Amino acid sequence: MYTALVPSRHERAEPLPPDDRRRAIIEAVIPLLLERGSAVTTREMAEAAGIAEGTIFRVFPDKPSVIHEAVKATMDPEPIRRALAAIPTTLPMDTQLREAARILMDRGERLTALFGMLRAVRPPSLGPPAGARQYVIDANAATRAALAVLLQRHENRLRIPPERAAVAFQGFVLAGSHSLIAPEEKATPEEMVDVLLNGILASDREGGA
Repeated sequence: MYTALVPSRHERAEPLPPDDRRRAIIEAVIPLLLERGSAVTTREMAEAAGIAEGTIFRVFPDKPSVIHEAVKATMDPEPIRRALAAIPTTLPMDTQLREAARILMDRGERLTALFGMLRAVRPPSLGPPAGARQYVIDANAATRAALAVLLQRHENRLRIPPERAAVAFQGFVLAGSHSLIAPEEKATPEEMVDVLLNGILASDREGGA
């Protein structure tokens, strides 16, 4: 029966302030979305969050709104900033940049999946969700700023300012991991950093001109 799938009074989460409840639901739902895709039901979302299904609709108007909020949460640049700042300064420059590329690519893969789900469940006639363009712009700008901080560690080795190098780095990683590129053709973080730092021409000792 349906009631068997709804958490009992003793199993339900303690009441939370609205913003905390919203955040808790999204944090619980994102892994489920990435695993199940747009076919996931609101009942499954509720089970993942440990709440009654009706609570989903008291917090979000519909399923597309849940997925949209998951996209916004994944776009949040703060986890990226913390992850980049945590890359040890003792590592060689190329190793630091490989780790940075891997961090950006991991988030990019999650976003690609979530954006695909949102397109699948949201009628195209509605257009993009309100404010979507601005939060994407803001998140990308904050990510570039965090990359610039990382690159400032190696400023004396750069031909251009860290802020411009961050633009090139972010753009190169995003382009190289684009969803339209077949998985088997996508560059690895190691390949991306090697090309970014050394270009595409072979050196003289590798047989270049």
